Amino acid sequence: MTTTLVDSNESLLEAVRAIATSDDCELPMLPEVAAELLRLTNDVDCEASDIVALIKRDQSLTTHLLRIANSVRYNTGVTVSSIQQAVARLGLICVREITVLISCQCRIFDVPGFEKDVRISFRRSLATGAFCQEIARVRRMNVEEAFLSGLLHDVGRPILFQALADRRRKQGLKATDAEIIQAADDHRVVLAARLIGAWGLTDRVAEAVQYQLNPEQAPNCVPQAAAVRLAMDLAMNALDPNAMAFDDKNPHPMLAVLGLYSEQFNTIARHRDEILEWVNSTT
Repeated sequence: MTTTLVDSNESLLEAVRAIATSDDCELPMLPEVAAELLRLTNDVDCEASDIVALIKRDQSLTTHLLRIANSVRYNTGVTVSSIQQAVARLGLICVREITVLISCQCRIFDVPGFEKDVRISFRRSLATGAFCQEIARVRRMNVEEAFLSGLLHDVGRPILFQALADRRRKQGLKATDAEIIQAADDHRVVLAARLIGAWGLTDRVAEAVQYQLNPEQAPNCVPQAAAVRLAMDLAMNALDPNAMAFDDKNPHPMLAVLGLYSEQFNTIARHRDEILEWVNSTT
């Protein structure tokens, strides 16, 4: 993160604002191969053979992609043993999804000293992405963008864990771990939106993440932001049995925003065990 010298009396809030607004803030970058893959697959005329050759350049990406391609969420019934098979059977959209997932897991959700909190965040992000995808299917929205919005909705949290821990170690910021964790919870959305922009993902993904806490204020993407909000709560409920449950007697407020009926909500909620199994197998 930024190495600009600061006053050791800088408050935690001042540090967060500096990180969130400074052009010197070094956001985690996509690996070279992942960035090139996203660029290539944005072209409708891209060739599958080019994608296969590109992925093979990165052995770590290849290994992770094959493992996740064979997980319960993507498994087609036949074990995928090569990148050629993964691209042919899953399609370019799923390969894009998995590539972003791997990049998050390796580049963002890995912060020494905050391992427990980062793992919780990553599991919640996976579940939110999966539920968001199911909502998009029922609501007939863009499924890939929904998954990425859910997956990336919380990436600002580990970014702030790392940035504030670095500032404390290198520049004398006075903040306990508990204070850093709270600050990351309070300001995570701003950093998440910045990362999505830096990675060159669509404006709809960025806006859905930016307005996840107040979807009805989204200028152009109210349904997408509402889907993230609903998916966040479904994910929380799946991962924490003590979390608030929503049903016909206690409907989620985003159902009205999304125009979803209770039967449609129940269809989405029925994927709970499948999604939980996938999260457990991936983490």
